[in-house]
Amino acid sequence: MRKIRVYGEDILRRCATEVKNIDGKTIRLIRGMKQTLKQSHGLGLSAPQVGISERIFIALDDKNRDRIITVINPEILTISKDNEIDMEGCLSFPEIYFSIQRAKKVILKGYNEKGKEIIIEAKGILARCFQHEMDHLDGKLIIDYATDEEKKFWKEKLEKLSKSS
Repeated sequence: MRKIRVYGEDILRRCATEVKNIDGKTIRLIRGMKQTLKQSHGLGLSAPQVGISERIFIALDDKNRDRIITVINPEILTISKDNEIDMEGCLSFPEIYFSIQRAKKVILKGYNEKGKEIIIEAKGILARCFQHEMDHLDGKLIIDYATDEEKKFWKEKLEKLSKSS
């Protein structure tokens, strides 16, 4: 289990670096991320959220919750013009939710932990999760989408989080 970084920690605002080669260190990181995701009951987790500024994220497969999808050096190939607004949370913002507009469908390219290129078409909650995790790799957080009213509503919890980091 790895420590999840919370709002206010600098690493969450950095643009993560590309993974040059998938070695034992990378595999150990992914294994730890999977364990952390399972224990925290999240839908997805990025390497920056566990303190490693590398372009890796994992997500629960929406069709098989026992399967975790690993994506290294992800890149969105296409993003639908159809959007939807839904409430979104984040392990780095415990018990805080914002309404966020995201594309309903994305096609993502990357590599799995064996170094094999993968292309995944995701819809619905998985598409939302992929976009959320991609944001983490670019230093963007859910609060960046929040309205002034939402920020005001969560002000006390946000201040506590940023002070604890």
